[in-house]
Formats: sequence, structure tokens, C-alpha cells
Amino acid sequence: MSLFKSTKQTEYCPKCNHPLVIKRSKQGLFWGCSNYPACDYLKPLHQATHIIKTLDDTCPECGALLQVKQGSFGMFIGCSQYPECTFTVHEENDTVEEWDCPECRTHKLVERIGRSGKHFYACTGYPECKFTLPSKPIEKPCPQCHYPLVTKKKQRGKTVYVCANKLCKHIFTEEEN
Repeated sequence: MSLFKSTKQTEYCPKCNHPLVIKRSKQGLFWGCSNYPACDYLKPLHQATHIIKTLDDTCPECGALLQVKQGSFGMFIGCSQYPECTFTVHEENDTVEEWDCPECRTHKLVERIGRSGKHFYACTGYPECKFTLPSKPIEKPCPQCHYPLVTKKKQRGKTVYVCANKLCKHIFTEEEN
């Protein structure tokens, strides 16, 4: 008989009610359903966000207290009852610039922040449209292919423009346009 009694109760998959088991991937350890591949439920082993402070304000959706949290995309305010309540408040920019997406022509390009904290521009129609740009787009037609967007770049001390068309990538200066 063991001297130590386990206090950990077995967790069960909310999708199929099979026990969850610890699995390993390139990104680290996680909980996965033991009924895989019939059930693909995953849950992080460790909480990805850290609670910095609990606020006196209450969540407008469920009435629980709000918390200041640090996540992989920076600080934000979220409900203390997460994951049952997913209310969050992110810092909003006063001026949001949008451009028409040149690929799908139905959605807009907006600024996003990647996992590493770098800013990039992507179509709001993701995952249907996967158009992205690494830097801020400028509405200026390319003189070679007439694509409507370019990006600005420094090259040998000069400012040049690079066509946003992945097939063209024509580099030109202000004088050439």
C-alpha cells in the first residue's frame, strides 16, 4: 500500500467523456483526449496567461471580478471566470487604418501583432484569405504590374518602394513612379 495518496482527480474530455492524458509535442506538454484520433480535444497543461492583479470592477457579461493578465500578446483585462466567461478588454487604437485587401477584394487589411510581438498587416477574411504584409501598406500602384499596394523600405540609404504582389516584388523609387 502506498504511503502517499494522489489528490489529483482524473479529468475527462468535455467532448467525449474519455480520460485526458498528458501528451508531448514540439511546443511542450499538453492535455489530450485518450480517444484520439476519434476525438481531437486539447487543453494546455500550463496556464498561458499570468494573473497580475484582481480589479474591483466586475465583468459586464457574468458579474465576476475582472483581472489584469499577461498573455502571449501582451497585457489585457479579462474575466476571472475564464474559460467559462471569455470577456476581455484589449487596448484599442484611436485611429484604425484599413485598406481594401488586394487579394480577395471583399475584406480589409488591418494591423495585427504576432506571437513574437512584431506588427504585421493581414486580411480580416482569414482563414479564407491568407494575404499578409510584413510592414505598413501604402496605396500606390506598382509601375510594373499596377498592383494597388506597396511597402516602403530603406535600401542603401535611399527610400524605395516594394510591390506588395508576391509574384512581382518590383523595387522602385519615387522618381520612377
